[in-house]
Amino acid sequence: MRSRLHGTSCGLGLQRRSSLHALKVLPMPTRVNDPHFIKMPIDHFTDKTKKTFNNRYWINATYFKSGGPVFLFDSGEQDAAPLLPYYLQEFHGLSAVMRLAKRYNGLAILWEHRFYGDSLPFPVNENTTADQWQFLNTEQALEDVVFFANSFRRSVFLGGSYPGIRATHLRIRNPETIFASWASSAPVQAQVDMASYYKAAERSLTRNCSADWVAVTRYVDDTLKGGNDTAVVDMKFNLLKARLSGPGGNTTGADGLTRTKARSTSNLDAATILMDPLNFYQYYGFKASLLPFCNLLETSNFTKSALEGGIAASNGVEVAFKTFLTALAELDYDSIRGSPDDPVQDRSWMWQYCSEYGFYQRGDPENALSIETSFLSLELFQQQCNETFSQGLPSSPQVSNVNKYGGWNMNPSNVMFSNGEFDPWRTMGLASIESNSPMRKPSATIPRCNSTLPGSSVNPSPFFGITYENMVHVSDMRVLLVPDAKHSDFKTVGFYSPISQEPFFTGVGLFQMALDEWLPCFKPS
Repeated sequence: MRSRLHGTSCGLGLQRRSSLHALKVLPMPTRVNDPHFIKMPIDHFTDKTKKTFNNRYWINATYFKSGGPVFLFDSGEQDAAPLLPYYLQEFHGLSAVMRLAKRYNGLAILWEHRFYGDSLPFPVNENTTADQWQFLNTEQALEDVVFFANSFRRSVFLGGSYPGIRATHLRIRNPETIFASWASSAPVQAQVDMASYYKAAERSLTRNCSADWVAVTRYVDDTLKGGNDTAVVDMKFNLLKARLSGPGGNTTGADGLTRTKARSTSNLDAATILMDPLNFYQYYGFKASLLPFCNLLETSNFTKSALEGGIAASNGVEVAFKTFLTALAELDYDSIRGSPDDPVQDRSWMWQYCSEYGFYQRGDPENALSIETSFLSLELFQQQCNETFSQGLPSSPQVSNVNKYGGWNMNPSNVMFSNGEFDPWRTMGLASIESNSPMRKPSATIPRCNSTLPGSSVNPSPFFGITYENMVHVSDMRVLLVPDAKHSDFKTVGFYSPISQEPFFTGVGLFQMALDEWLPCFKPS
C-alpha cells in the first residue's frame, strides 16, 4: 500500500521554547519531500525502557514567517509517506493544512504515528511481542506529539477519523501545547459494540433497495443457520460464484469453483459476500458506491422497471436473492479504487482497536433494518483479536482509556468538529443521532477563545462544528481541483476521499473564522 522514504536523522530535545519561532528548532528543509526524524522515547512514562526510535515527519515552510503558528497534520493509523504529495505539496488540489499555513504565515508539518510507516519502535509482524505492543497505546502516542510540539509550543492540530480523536484529546490533555484543533469525522466515543457502523448506509439507501437488502440478508442468514445441507452448500456456491464472476455475464472467474470448495467455506465468509458493495461506502458515499449496485438490483440488471416496494415484496425473497447475485456479479468492482493490504498498518491498527478502541462492527439481528449479516458477532471479533495477539491483550478493549477524555460528552474549547451526514463513524462522534447518544447538535456559532458554547432549551449541549449534507468520511481535509486518478484513490492517499469540493471550502472557511477569533488571545511569553 505504501512506499517508504528515508532521510537523515535529526533530533529535538525535551526543552520548551517560549515562542513560535519554529525554524530555530526544526531543521530547514531543502525540499518538501525530504523526511526528517526526531529521536522519540519508546516509553514516556515509566522505566520499562530507556530506548528511543526515529519518528518521521515532514515540513513545508513555504509560507512561514517568524512568529507564525505551527499547523500539525496527523496521518494517524497509516504510513504517512503517500499523503505527502497531496497534503504538503498540494498535487492536483488543495489541502487544509497548507491553506491555513498560507493564510496565517504558518509552518505546515505532516506527522507520522508510532508503529506505522517508518516510525517503528520495533519491527511489526507476527513476531512482535506483547512487551513491545504495550508501547502502542493512546497515552504514549499522544505524548509523542507533545514531546515534539513542546519545542515550539502552541500548535494547531488537524486530523480526520482516528487523528480527529487525537485532535480532541490533545486539546483537552495539553492545552498549553495544542492551542486549537480541527477534528474531522472524529469517533470520540470508543465502544466495543459498533453495530451502528452500517446504520448510516442503511439510512442513505433508497426504499426498495433497503427492503430487498434486508430481506436477502435475513434469507441468507436463516438458510446458513438451518439444517438443510444441500441448501447451505447451494447458497454458498451461488454466493461465491457471484463474487468471482464479472460484468456482462462473464463467469470465467468462477471456473475453478466446486461444491467441495463451497462446502469448506465458512458461513461467515459466505454471508459477508452480501456486504461487498459496502466496502467502498465510507469513502465514496451512496451515490458513487451503493447507487450503482441498487440500480442493478432493482432493475434486474436493467431488464425491468424498478418496483417502489422492492422485488422481495412483490416476487418473493428467492427471486430477490437471485437478482441480488446478478447485481453482485455485474457491478464492476475493479473500477472502484480499493485499498490493498498493508501488513504493518493492518496489524498495528488491529492492536489498537483490540486493546483500547473496540469499534467491533458486528451485525445486529435485533435491528429490523440491518443489512449486515448476524454472523459478524462480538464474540467473533474478540476471537480474532485473541488469535492474532495470543498475549498482552485485556479480555475486552479498555475503552475507558479513550473515554476518560469525555467521549460523547466532551466539551473542549478551541476545537471545531466536522462530520459527514452519512459517515459511518459519525455514529460515534459528537454529532451522533444514535438512540444511545446524547443527541448533541453542532452550531456554526464561533465560541470565544478558550470558551465553549452556552446551552439553550433548543440545544442544551451544543458544540462548535458543522455536519455536511450527503457527505461521508473526512470530506473536508483536501479537495481535488485537477483530475488525477491517484489523488482520488484511497489506497494511495489514505481514507480521505474528496468526493465533493463544497465541504472543503466550507470547513476551511469556518475554521479560519474561528482562528481569527482565537489566535489574537495567544500571546507568546
